[in-house]
Order: sequence, then structure tokens, then C-alpha cells
Amino acid sequence: MLLRPGTTCNEAIKFLTTLTDQGLNDVQNAVPHLMAGGEEDGRVRTEKIETLRHVVNRYDQWTLTATKELLEVFTDRSVTARMRGERYSNIVYGDFTARRQAQLLNLELQELRTYFMELANELRQLQEKHKHHQGQTVVLDTNDLLHYSRYDKIPWATVYGKGTVVVIPHVVVDEIDRKSYAISDTIRKRARGVFALLEQTLAEQREGQSVVGGARIEVMLDEPGHVRLPNNDDEIVARACELKQAIAPTQVTVLTGDNGMRARALAWGLEADKLPEKHRIERINVQKKAEYLQAITAPQESETAVTAG
Repeated sequence: MLLRPGTTCNEAIKFLTTLTDQGLNDVQNAVPHLMAGGEEDGRVRTEKIETLRHVVNRYDQWTLTATKELLEVFTDRSVTARMRGERYSNIVYGDFTARRQAQLLNLELQELRTYFMELANELRQLQEKHKHHQGQTVVLDTNDLLHYSRYDKIPWATVYGKGTVVVIPHVVVDEIDRKSYAISDTIRKRARGVFALLEQTLAEQREGQSVVGGARIEVMLDEPGHVRLPNNDDEIVARACELKQAIAPTQVTVLTGDNGMRARALAWGLEADKLPEKHRIERINVQKKAEYLQAITAPQESETAVTAG
């Protein structure tokens, strides 16, 4: 479930609360109580049936308005699809007795209430999961891991401030894994060294947390059922956006050398920057290059990598 760029979890929770307390409640409170046939005066029953007809029209208009408003908050179309599903069709177009129609309408409104509460709770859980982000949060991409010094050798707290959290999206781990089978010897060896470091970080993360360079390092693992975007760059920015939505107003910065990804991050309301050039392997002086390559390359292949450099 991804919110629209620029929408925070707090804003979405407030919207869902308003949608329930005002629109949904107003419709449900207007539904007349119809007793079984013969148990109430005919004139009263006729008036209630007429009232129900107006309430169903009101429900129809409310679902239309609510769907449009939900689309402005959520990107997940399944959220809006819930508003006008099979039961909606039965209520508005079905051939039922007035009493059965009223029962279906009450049932649908109650289930929608529960659905909105669950959505809000999911957002609260997301906030709770990331509540440790108190300082600046930086999100790395694959290029950062392959062309800069090992992330455990960079003084993050010095560069980005105390309390910095360094996040590596799950898709980046998979990209590094694929790069470890690259044709290029240099990239392949660097990728294997980085992947070994990522495995170490994951192990420390399971035990509690991984802290290097004065910053907390964490791999942002995909939740079960998470569907990635087709483009990996989009996926990285989307995960960074999810973080921003959960921890706002804490700043989230996407660090990447890719101009297109930086532009995309800015368009989604994120900060975007590049790692300092002094940490880039290709830009450092000759004396330090061997040291950097050894730090980023798998131990068993370091000697070969230094020679190749």
C-alpha cells in the first residue's frame, strides 16, 4: 500500500478518520429500520421505504465522492475498488425487498468502517516500525555500493549529522547479487565483496541493529506480498518515499549518481544528492586507490582486484 507522493501517514490516517466519522456515519445513521412485513403500520412502512430509496441514492453519491478522494491519497487501486464492489451493485441495482436492501446496506457500511480502521492501523504500524528515524535518513542505490568506498568505512555521522540512518532497499541487495555474476572482473569482484558486507549487516540487523560510522545501517526488506515496480530505480525511490511518508517531517535523502533518479526523487518530494566525491573510487588519488579497492572487494579476491585496478 503506497500513498501518493507528498501525502504523509498522519495525513492519510486523518483522512480515513474523517471519511468514517462524517460521510460513512451520516449515511448509516440515515438507514431506516424496517421490521418484517405485517409488524408495522402500512403508511409508516411506505414512508420508510421511500426514505431508504433516498438513502441508497445518498450512499451511491457518497461512494463516488469517496472513491475520488481515496484516489488522491492512495496509489493502490485495490483501496478504491473496495468502495464499489459486488455488494455495492447488489445494494444499488439488486432486486431485493426493502428490508433485505437495508440489511445489505448496513452490513456493507459496517465492513467499510472496519476496512478503513484496518488501513489506518497499517499506517500506524508503518510509523511504529520506523520511529527510530530521528535524524536524517539517507537511501543508497546500487551505484553507491559499487563505485564508492564500503559503506561501513564512510563516516556517516560526520557527513550527514548525528542520528543518521543509512537505508539500503531490498531491491539493491538483489541488484548487487546479480552484479556478482557480471562479465566485468572489476564489477563482479566488487559486487561479491559488497554482498558479503550486506550479509553481515543483515545478520546484525536480525540480532538488533548494525551501527557503523556513527550511523545505523539497515536493509529495508520487502514485506511478504510486496509487489515491486517494474523499474528498479522507480522501486528505490518508491521505498524512500514510503519512508518519508512514515517519518515526516524527518528528512529523507536519496543518494545517487543517477541524474534521472535524483530528478524523480525531487519530484516525489524527497531530497536528492550524491555521495561526496572523495569517497568515489574512480576519483581518489593513486596512493589510496589500492586501499579503497581492498576495502570494497571480497577478501579472497582482493589481491587480483588491486592488480586489475
